[in-house]
Amino acid sequence: MTLFDDIRARPVPAPSHRAVIWAASACAVMSGAAIAPTIPAIEAALSGAPDGTVWGRIALVVPAVLIMLAGPWIGRQSGRVDQRAGFVASLIAMALFGVLGGFANGFGWLIATRIGLGIATAATLCFATAAITSLFQGPARGLVISRQAAINTFGGVVFVLLGGLLSQLGWRFPFSLYLLTLPVAYFASTLEWHPAAPITGNTPPPNTQLWRQMQIPLLVVGLAMTAFYLIPTQVPFLNLLMENAALSGLAIACATLLSGLVSLNIRRLVEAAGAGAVLAAAVFTGVLGLIELGLSSSVFAVLLAAVLVGMSFGALLPLMIQRIMAHGSPQTANIIAGYIASALYAGQVAASLFALGLGHAGTERLPFFAMALIIILTALTILNKEKLVPTSKWIWDHLA
Repeated sequence: MTLFDDIRARPVPAPSHRAVIWAASACAVMSGAAIAPTIPAIEAALSGAPDGTVWGRIALVVPAVLIMLAGPWIGRQSGRVDQRAGFVASLIAMALFGVLGGFANGFGWLIATRIGLGIATAATLCFATAAITSLFQGPARGLVISRQAAINTFGGVVFVLLGGLLSQLGWRFPFSLYLLTLPVAYFASTLEWHPAAPITGNTPPPNTQLWRQMQIPLLVVGLAMTAFYLIPTQVPFLNLLMENAALSGLAIACATLLSGLVSLNIRRLVEAAGAGAVLAAAVFTGVLGLIELGLSSSVFAVLLAAVLVGMSFGALLPLMIQRIMAHGSPQTANIIAGYIASALYAGQVAASLFALGLGHAGTERLPFFAMALIIILTALTILNKEKLVPTSKWIWDHLA
């Protein structure tokens, strides 16, 4: 079985299914992107102090933390309901909780709506990702996954820009972007999803073998997202860019653009060089980009490094998601989708913690070096797993 093939034959769905899945996945990116540019204004308005507070930034990351912690559980619960009805309901809930945040008159209200938005976003991601496993096979599945990765990446930029433009009218206006999920919900309700048999109370979670097969790809997804997310969270604090926000935006745009382009063309790359070669090149490119970010002494070097990290993420994300899905079935699709969502948002949270914990003045380059070292050690551990398992077992037995 190749990377873009599986053995499950199913009816070929209409192109409109792909469009709805892509649109829903892009909408999920809005959980943080839509209001990110207006966080300072939100903090100032709701706190009543010119310098604001940290609660706006906490509200921004609440959905990501919730998806990271509850993604697998939400994925399992989403498998218990009718897929079309659940998909539509989660999209409507995204619009409802998202817009309600714009009516907040205090941080308690805002955070409560962000919790609801996090649950709805996780469910939307689970339904959309599970639909790929249930509806597509072989090369068609690989195409949907690669396009999904690219659209999510580009969507993040678009929603940040739209949020920034709407914030010029007032801090409440960017919340109106969440209404964009309603047309997607309408089109989702008109399609036939051919769902798999729902998960019952007696259905066990993914078995041990399946979990072992998913562990390494999920770990790679989390690490790749952490490395990529260090660009928007830490690059703006490099001394070279702190005086010019436009250059920080350019670095983020370069990483995002190249990530999307690589994801769009991942199938051609795999067919030309092989999955193993592309995977190895992606890891090497990502490490090289992180080290270059830590050593960069010019704006050009920062931009080049951001491009390298973006290219790495653009290759690793569709490759790993395709590999994870290849081990599942329609009956386990929602559970697996929950784990994928959890890994992605764990990477975002980890990058934020790296930036906050290590990226202080004078050590603003340390997060990049630390992340590069973690990726190198992880890669060496995976490559030497067969040798390390007996050694670790011996150490554990003797310590016990």
